[in-house]
Amino acid sequence: MNTPLLDVRGLSIRIAGTPRDLVEDVSFTLSAGETLCVVGESGCGKSLTALALMGLLASPPLKVTGGTATLDGQDLLTLPRDQLQSLRGRRMAMIFQEPMTSLNPALRIGDQIAETVQRHQGVSAKEARARALEMLKRVRIPAPESRLDAYPHNLSGGMRQRVMIAMGLANDPALLLADEPTTALDVTIQAQILDLMRSLQSESGSAMILITHDLGVVAEMADKVAVMYAGRIVEMGPAAQIFEDPQHPYTIGLMSSMPALGERTERLVTIPGVVPQANHMPAGCRFAERCPFADATCMKTPPMQDVSTNHHVACWHAPLEAQTEVRASA
Repeated sequence: MNTPLLDVRGLSIRIAGTPRDLVEDVSFTLSAGETLCVVGESGCGKSLTALALMGLLASPPLKVTGGTATLDGQDLLTLPRDQLQSLRGRRMAMIFQEPMTSLNPALRIGDQIAETVQRHQGVSAKEARARALEMLKRVRIPAPESRLDAYPHNLSGGMRQRVMIAMGLANDPALLLADEPTTALDVTIQAQILDLMRSLQSESGSAMILITHDLGVVAEMADKVAVMYAGRIVEMGPAAQIFEDPQHPYTIGLMSSMPALGERTERLVTIPGVVPQANHMPAGCRFAERCPFADATCMKTPPMQDVSTNHHVACWHAPLEAQTEVRASA
């Protein structure tokens, strides 16, 4: 088997002064060219996981309390700051959700892209500017020559997001992390951005972690899916298997709450309750308070178990088909 590009084992994150980890025992692998979609409600720990991999956690109050995250044989969680800074932007890069707060409003677009090229490739200012122009063309920005000298506020939301993608890919990173990159965009622009990201990833062969709460985006982009709830991965597997045979009650709840095209005859399904707060994380299964299958067994933390090839779920009652049959016959 090929060695994975990224190997995350037991990643845990805690807020100082809280009794339990906010993100707990997160593990996954990612190979070159693969896309892993991390899905879940707001507050489930998706963005914190990505920020920890990038070394961008706000510390204090947040801190990594355990685990490893190996990229190219280097543990990102223990690297000295100068080595991590050298990796960021070169071997791994991140596209944030809102480009208007990520781009520097006082610098021209071309200068911002050129800066990261010069920082990591050691080229001249002229060569870096040429690379910036090349990247604007790659992300299909109209009239790229004139956009080089534009400021972020001169561009639309969709074009600003394209600039963020250009900046992230300027040094051909092996790993790209994208934190809900299309949430603030309208549906038409969102489709264009997703198509662009998929095309550029195919050209570069980079691996991508795409964080989203939109299952439509997951269906469009994912090779593998990790479903997170309250800081834990509760289900993981190939995208086709997750959609065809979801096994965790939380995954089923998410999919059942998706609106369908056509005439609506019934109310949308909702998951009762809310994601627990950091200082009130329950013992055992963190979804138990909202789960229709919960019983006394769920007071213990469920281990991740195999339900089929490469399909894993953390639920005492999996496979759920058997649980449903038992209830129907009772």
